[in-house]
Amino acid sequence: MLVRDFVKGRADRVHVMMTAYNGAVILLLALFMGVTQQKISAGMVARDFLYRVSQLPMPAEEMLLGAVCSFTVVACCGYIYSNVRRLPQLFRYCVFFVEVAACIFLLHSTSLFYDGVVLLLLADFMYCYQGEKQLKIMLLLMLVVYGVIVYSASMLKMDIISFDVYLAYYSSEVQGILLAVRNFAGYGNIMFFVVYMVVLLQDKSKENAEIADLNYRMIMTNEMLNESNNRLNESNTELNLANKKLREYAMTIASLTEIKERNRLAREIHDTLGHALTGIVAGLDACMVTVDYAPEVTKKQLAKIKAAAQRGITDVRRSMHMLRPDDLEKLVFRDALRKLVEDFSDASGVKVELQFDSFPENLRQDQTDVLYRIVQESLTNASRHGHASRVKIFMAGAGDMLNIIISDNGVGCPEIKKGFGLHHMAERVELLGGTLAYWGEKGFVLEVNLPRNMQG
Repeated sequence: MLVRDFVKGRADRVHVMMTAYNGAVILLLALFMGVTQQKISAGMVARDFLYRVSQLPMPAEEMLLGAVCSFTVVACCGYIYSNVRRLPQLFRYCVFFVEVAACIFLLHSTSLFYDGVVLLLLADFMYCYQGEKQLKIMLLLMLVVYGVIVYSASMLKMDIISFDVYLAYYSSEVQGILLAVRNFAGYGNIMFFVVYMVVLLQDKSKENAEIADLNYRMIMTNEMLNESNNRLNESNTELNLANKKLREYAMTIASLTEIKERNRLAREIHDTLGHALTGIVAGLDACMVTVDYAPEVTKKQLAKIKAAAQRGITDVRRSMHMLRPDDLEKLVFRDALRKLVEDFSDASGVKVELQFDSFPENLRQDQTDVLYRIVQESLTNASRHGHASRVKIFMAGAGDMLNIIISDNGVGCPEIKKGFGLHHMAERVELLGGTLAYWGEKGFVLEVNLPRNMQG
């Protein structure tokens, strides 16, 4: 950018110098023509001068004013080309025709003594060309314009006074100096034009090179972005696969944990309740034998059976106490539910919203156990059977009833078949004197109502 701005600055400076140079030459020619006319008038040779021309020359004041005004228009058009970016097509054509008309009027005002202003016109057009096609059109157009400007006087029979007519009223030495100055002015203008074109082409070349480099960088950047996007997509695919496997693993662990817990419960029942019942049955069989002929022995045996039954009841209570969730033992009910929800959401990826509304704190242990198991089973069913991505749990305690609503956005089930899970939940709720309802038209909704009888 710095190189391009530096070169562009040089081109602007050369253009300003070229414009100023042409303005000075035009002004000097106009003054020369005006001074010569004054000399002719003062030298009393006006009759001889009129014999040499076909019409009266333009008054010196009008000629000078016309030259200055027309050149000012040409310079303004050049300024517009150099400083106004992205000219509209129609506006560019209008500026073009105005500048050409001003150039023709300027040459006519100065009697075609100096045609270097055409190069200034060409320099202005060269500055704003875009593309090879427009350059060819512009060059062809400039050749036509140049031909019209240079030969319009003879072709249209315009009355132009030759430069030689003005030179004839000077001595041979002065004529040679004036011709040399005129030729030098033309050569100087050509030199400015060549320098301007070289600098301008350098500007165009460097700008095109920078554009090409920028396009290359953009292409490389796009390729890098595409490659990054591909890698990101691959990573997302792998991450989704890993999450899916993790959820499947979590569900498998949960299922294995459930099976392990059931097996442990079976062993506890076998070792405690089974052992106690077996002893009780055996003792009762002995009592049936001795009840008739040995009542005292029978009474002692019944006392032993009673003690065995009490031990069995104690063992069963101990086993059932061990089946209570560990979180309910360590945390209050609300915190235990929040931990259950967070652990399930982290393991399965299902978003769970837990909301309490006037829900009491001092519930009985059997109530908290049932509600905890219902929430646990509902979350498992929402993920395993409903394939839900969001579950909402609402717990309210207004009035004399506890109201629990669990809903998900899963596939639902218009015709629900009551399986082991729903059957087991319904039994637990009925044991507490409550009701359980469910429906699955849109997702799955479970509603539980329990009496609000809290512990004292």
